[in-house]
Amino acid sequence: MRCPKCQHENPESAQFCLRCHNTLRFVCPTCKHVQDHGGTCDSCGLDFMKYATMLQFQMKKQSDAEREKVRTRSAILKQILLLPITGGFSLLKFFRSRLRGE
Repeated sequence: MRCPKCQHENPESAQFCLRCHNTLRFVCPTCKHVQDHGGTCDSCGLDFMKYATMLQFQMKKQSDAEREKVRTRSAILKQILLLPITGGFSLLKFFRSRLRGE
């Protein structure tokens, strides 16, 4: 299989060019159709760029949710550690602000 970018001859089983690393075979994630060009799937019509963008936004949403969960846990731990110093007032203030949604 010849690379369309650098014209290097690659084995038929190669997914990427051995010289320039250009994609030689595109596999549709939904129907597993293999084709030699990007854009949209010839079999099911899936747009590869829109699919990749959707996956990227889903991963960002998951990472933001995990980061917020860790931030909340560390804030609660901080308030528990401050409990002997503040007499529990900062912990009560923290939970009151969490209930209000601040």
